[in-house]
Amino acid sequence: MAKTVIKPETCVPCGKKIRFSKLAMKCKECRAACHPECKEKLSLPCIPSCPSTSGANKMSEGLISDFVPSERPMIPRLIVNCANEIEHRGLQEVGIYRVPGSDREQKELKEKFLKGRYPHLSTIHDIHVVCGCLKDFLRSLKEPLITYNLWSKFVETADISSREKCQEQMCQLVNSLPQANKDTLAFLIQHLQTVAESVACKMPASNLAKVFGPTIIGYSSPEPEPMQIMSETRKQSQVMDRLLEIPVQFWSELLNLDDISLYPAGTPYTPDGLHYAPRSMLGPINTPDMPEMYAHDITRSHMTPKYSFKSREPTKPSRFFSSPLVN
Repeated sequence: MAKTVIKPETCVPCGKKIRFSKLAMKCKECRAACHPECKEKLSLPCIPSCPSTSGANKMSEGLISDFVPSERPMIPRLIVNCANEIEHRGLQEVGIYRVPGSDREQKELKEKFLKGRYPHLSTIHDIHVVCGCLKDFLRSLKEPLITYNLWSKFVETADISSREKCQEQMCQLVNSLPQANKDTLAFLIQHLQTVAESVACKMPASNLAKVFGPTIIGYSSPEPEPMQIMSETRKQSQVMDRLLEIPVQFWSELLNLDDISLYPAGTPYTPDGLHYAPRSMLGPINTPDMPEMYAHDITRSHMTPKYSFKSREPTKPSRFFSSPLVN
């Protein structure tokens, strides 16, 4: 919705101030403000903002449905933004999601999200802080994404020896989750599959299953006993392993990723990271005696002179010799 600014606000996409009496756009869901020309750069989906600090503290221990927009895809903005940033500049980090970040910075970052401040994650130098923020948010939920009433069914299904039958029943269980849990789980699994495919990270699916098992799968009850924790920890990673084995097509069809940008607005992207130089009007240089592999394009740089100098004629040899030095 459009509004006239009375109290100066900050534009979320560009970070600049929206001054007094200027027109601004404001989201009805998350109350994020922006310039009219920056409207298309807002990240989607958004999360409802907290009215006060006490409300933010209360919401930090709520259900996943407390942090999602009213329309699909129902995924918390914190998870979408953090996952986007990690995929943008964290897929070359060894031990991503395993190496810890600063606890203080993680908590501050999560608090900003819960208060609706929408921090610019590109300004956070340590990508492990962004990873820790995402994990801490999942850890603080009142109920994991795998709900308590379906927990035992997921564990039983993970024990099925037949891979095809296991995946079939696992997909049925995923579809029986609440909408917010299902959308968030689908987005996270695809994100973790992307991380697992990165050789540089050295975090295969088995490692990620151990890291995210306690937060995404959780335990069978809100307050497990010590012996229960010991026996159910292995089951958590087993269920997580089975979820990561489900093909990406299932998760993308479940979520319809066309509605979500996996890269922040304005991020340059070309297939395979290739950047092509402009070609010369004359085409590539290639002579019959020159192998094709040595052919290259001509590109004129700003240092190249517009006109070439004429080659000078070789000077004629002088008829005189230089005089010897006289002391």
